[in-house]
Amino acid sequence: MNEDLREKIRNAAAAAVDDARTGALARARARGGLTARERVSLLIDPESFVEYGALAGRTGTEDDDSPADGLICGSALVHGMPIVLAASDRNVLDGTQSDRNQRKLARLFQIAERERWPVVLLLDGDGARPNDSLPPPPIMVMSRGRYGLYDGLAQLNGLVPTVACVLGRTLDAETGAAMLCDYAVAVQDAEIGARDDQGAVITRPAAEYAKRGDIDRIEDDEPSALAAVRFYLGFQTPDTDSGQPSEDYPEIADIIPENRRRPYDMRRVIAAFADRDSTLELRPDYGRSMLTVLARLNGRTVGIFANQPRSPLSGSIDTQAADKASRFIELCDAYGFPLVSFVDNPGFMVGPKSESEGMARHHARPLAALHHRRVPLCSVQIRKAYGLGPYAMSGWGSSHNAPLLKLAWPAVESGGMSLEGAAYLVKRKEIQAAATSEEALRIRNEYADRMRDTQSGLRAARAFLFDDVIEPNSTRQRISAMLERIPRRTHAVRPHGIDLC
Repeated sequence: MNEDLREKIRNAAAAAVDDARTGALARARARGGLTARERVSLLIDPESFVEYGALAGRTGTEDDDSPADGLICGSALVHGMPIVLAASDRNVLDGTQSDRNQRKLARLFQIAERERWPVVLLLDGDGARPNDSLPPPPIMVMSRGRYGLYDGLAQLNGLVPTVACVLGRTLDAETGAAMLCDYAVAVQDAEIGARDDQGAVITRPAAEYAKRGDIDRIEDDEPSALAAVRFYLGFQTPDTDSGQPSEDYPEIADIIPENRRRPYDMRRVIAAFADRDSTLELRPDYGRSMLTVLARLNGRTVGIFANQPRSPLSGSIDTQAADKASRFIELCDAYGFPLVSFVDNPGFMVGPKSESEGMARHHARPLAALHHRRVPLCSVQIRKAYGLGPYAMSGWGSSHNAPLLKLAWPAVESGGMSLEGAAYLVKRKEIQAAATSEEALRIRNEYADRMRDTQSGLRAARAFLFDDVIEPNSTRQRISAMLERIPRRTHAVRPHGIDLC
């Protein structure tokens, strides 16, 4: 074989690595960050990267100076599981997209669909390249490959896990790519945005996107963000039977105050219930009255959604919480994760503000998602569930797709509305006739307490309102025993997409 040709290939490959790019390394350090290849190395299992298009460049010349054309693409292992990944290289033409590097990405999408491998995008680029050899549309590059960026991610939605990690400034199509992924992480100082009609760059901090639910997690720095991606991908690996209970599990009942009016942090309940150090909360800054958490239960991946009594809305379901729950249910259903719900819910938010936010439409979304799910669901009512609250948390009472197991803790209370609110209807005349406000309050509370006694604790079990009313510290064993009887189900075809709202 011609030694001159071989030498040219060797030299080109050597020029693409970080050791040969001292300027790129210095610029990354000046920004306080990592190079694109360092990011890839931190994410993946050691020595597992197989690169695609390492020698691609902006031009077709032998002396091209744009390594990998600004987009590092390939396959690797994470926790021993195959993935495909692409990393924008900010030090090559601002990490912009070209026809050439988007054809590399399309190649990865093709492999991901065929092999059902997760897709990871490490984003830090300025969108379409303005001086590409093939002029792009103003916002994004339309690939001549099988998939473009947008239709590729749309095609993979609900079929394979897609993950975005925003590690710098992202503009235009890079921003859109992050929004199209199932799971999006960003570093604290990331900027996300687009160019306006005059070409001016308009960005906002990633934290603002997190508050709107567009970003699932904000991490302090690049290593933390990449670790969060690895942790998320770990839930996609095969289930095991090696999970260990949390140290707090034996005292899980003590988390719930004796005073039924006192709030508590549902995150503590979830952490105590799940395997030790196994929880990952999604979208914590959005829809704060609803918690959505991936976790392990005896080594098996589960999705946990729960009301948060310590939220400003005391666990009531507003439009954000309804959307957050429905999207989480769809995500878990698409990838075969059983669901567990913890219920302590005073109902849906009502009133002019809720109606102006479209509650009439949004409240139906978790109901529909629960109805169409294929994975098993176990529900645990901890304290209250009023109105349509239990329906949104488990499909309880009317769904043809009822929970596999409906459990309650002894302090449970249920009703069509709050018992205090019901008192104002049933005892309205007596309350209005009361001589003092103290007497009116006594009448209300006496009625509420009497009704509570007929619908809570042992009486709820006697009436078969639940499959069982149990001691809190037996919850983990009861649910895991049921889930062990149903293996994780993977779908031959995509069951449905995952709503991006």
